[in-house]
Amino acid sequence: MLRPADIATLLYLRRHPADTYSAMAERLGISKSTAHESVARLIKSRLAHASREAMAVVADGPAFDFLAFGVPYAFVPDTVPQARGVLTGLHALPSDATSTALALVWPSRLGDARGIGVAPLVPAAPDLPHRDPALYRMLALVDALRLGDAREREIARELLRAEFAG
Repeated sequence: MLRPADIATLLYLRRHPADTYSAMAERLGISKSTAHESVARLIKSRLAHASREAMAVVADGPAFDFLAFGVPYAFVPDTVPQARGVLTGLHALPSDATSTALALVWPSRLGDARGIGVAPLVPAAPDLPHRDPALYRMLALVDALRLGDAREREIARELLRAEFAG
């Protein structure tokens, strides 16, 4: 059974296929053993496959389909009506993709944005805008898929599709 951190691990593998477990664990704020277990679950679920050159290689088609259509049902987030933190969802992206809905934020002392509080998939997510902007963007798109309305989900799917194609 997949866990929330597995989604962040999947995105990390997609962005950094040659990194080590230690680097991934540090960046995502998880233990090295959790990183190993997460990769193993991704391989078992056929969202990635083992590789001699890397920890694992993401199976782009199945991974995109699961992110776009499975994650919103499998990982429904808990929210709080008002929080201060780091922007996520479409509000984390450039203004042309921004929704008119109330902003989504990962509650954190690291951010000054106000909006609906959403628990991040991994503990270190609020630190990612500064440490790994590309991974931050992908996690924000996943949150748009998890919590957005139909229009926001469609925008997020298209942007995520472009990330997987590029």
